[in-house]
Amino acid sequence: MVKVLILTVTAGNAHDACAAGMKRELEKKGNCTVKIINLMDICPNRLNAWYSTGGYRFAVGKVPAFYDAFYKMYEKRSPYARYSIPSQGTILSVIPRFLKEILKFKPDVVYSTQFYGSVLITDLKLIYDLPFKSVTSTLDYAICPFWEAGVGVDYFNIPNEDFIDDCIYKGYKKEQLLPLGVPVDGRTLEKTDKKAVRENLGLDGNVFTVAVMFGGGLWQGGYKNFKQLVKALKGRKAQIIMINGRDEKSFKKINRLEFPEGIKVLNLRYTEDVPLYLSAADAVVNKAGGASVTEIVNLGIPMLVTEKLIMQEKYNLAYMKKKGVALSFKNAKTLKQNILKLMDDFDARREMSENTVALRKDAAGELAHFILSQPEADYSAFEDKVDLTTAKKQVKQALKRADKKEKKTGKNQ
Repeated sequence: MVKVLILTVTAGNAHDACAAGMKRELEKKGNCTVKIINLMDICPNRLNAWYSTGGYRFAVGKVPAFYDAFYKMYEKRSPYARYSIPSQGTILSVIPRFLKEILKFKPDVVYSTQFYGSVLITDLKLIYDLPFKSVTSTLDYAICPFWEAGVGVDYFNIPNEDFIDDCIYKGYKKEQLLPLGVPVDGRTLEKTDKKAVRENLGLDGNVFTVAVMFGGGLWQGGYKNFKQLVKALKGRKAQIIMINGRDEKSFKKINRLEFPEGIKVLNLRYTEDVPLYLSAADAVVNKAGGASVTEIVNLGIPMLVTEKLIMQEKYNLAYMKKKGVALSFKNAKTLKQNILKLMDDFDARREMSENTVALRKDAAGELAHFILSQPEADYSAFEDKVDLTTAKKQVKQALKRADKKEKKTGKNQ
């Protein structure tokens, strides 16, 4: 029986969704016990925990320019400064409770959906020979700032081979890299009959259908883009599936709207069946979260992405456009131009759909298989070495030594 501990941080919805999805995938394969921990739930400093969750959402939702400036500044930072990233204080604070959980649960594998987990493992390896194997995934089509601080994990799962060089620059070894893909809901790989799905949802099976998904809104303005889409399709016969997520305000506003003749709207709250609704669409209007674009790619659907994005999403969009699976829009005019192009040009839609084939991966399934293939952990020596009362202090001191050594190495390069 393999024991797997999954670490997540609620910075947006994707990390938690990935954690839950990997838990389902692992349990579906059987012969395992899986537990999920949100690292900010065991962070004793609630202000630090808020900075990492609510603070992140505030930054990307209210002051994206500030967030992007922060991102660009740390993007230029040397990877040899890996042991002094701003998050180290928060990560250090969870060490006693994390080690307590490790000693209690005794996992064979620790899997992380966000870089905090990778940094935590890397820090602990400065003073401990950890008995478990560690695996982490990036959920973006970019190796973002601070992943350099997680080089101590055993395995780093990345979208594909295109990102190997970026990882090596950050300090990873090639043998650590698993180019298995971004792990998303396996239902996105299931073949469906688009016409039948539409009819089961109460829609016309033969009418051009657009799904709209903005991950709860944030600063990209899902409601505003929805209204612009309706206006762009005015005079045409079309169907719109609006997936509001947890944006209850948007859901209620849309419910009060009246729509032009020929346009039918299916307005949804949060749903666990996103793959089902997306599979009914000929095109998806969305933002460029890494998990979201992966789901759409797996379904083989062309996407039309807003250009109003934070930095990592800009990289995701650029990658998808390079691969020929996405168009973008920056205002109502370009939204109309491109949605009508997708509506009227069947060959363009087909080509974009065909381009998704090279990017599709059963990442969650393959990753689950890899995790379950890891050896059983032996905790006999580890238990004797761990002192929960001094561990944080020991790691903090080791970080200072490692930081000094790494920066010296960087100067000599």
